[in-house]
Amino acid sequence: MKTDNIEQDALSHANGNAAIDAALALLKTDREAVRAAHWNRLPIAVRRIAVMSANLPKERADDTLNKFDALERGKINISVQRLLKQLEEIGRCMQGGSLPAASGEYTH
Repeated sequence: MKTDNIEQDALSHANGNAAIDAALALLKTDREAVRAAHWNRLPIAVRRIAVMSANLPKERADDTLNKFDALERGKINISVQRLLKQLEEIGRCMQGGSLPAASGEYTH
């Protein structure tokens, strides 16, 4: 009788682990589907900038997200982070400057 309880506990534990593994696989799939939806929703110009910043051909911006392997996605991720920092710096550089001479073309 004691052996049956141990076997039952082991079986129950294995079933629980299988359910957890199935839930994690589903969660991973859902995360990837969300990422793909975000990718597809972005304008093509933005996707091209991201792809080209990683020195990949601009035509890759037309690809679905699942066509990028992990290495390519990592390269794009790193290059986009670098690009964001550089764009912030450009934004700071663009502050200020002299105003054009007053004329009718700049008034409302």
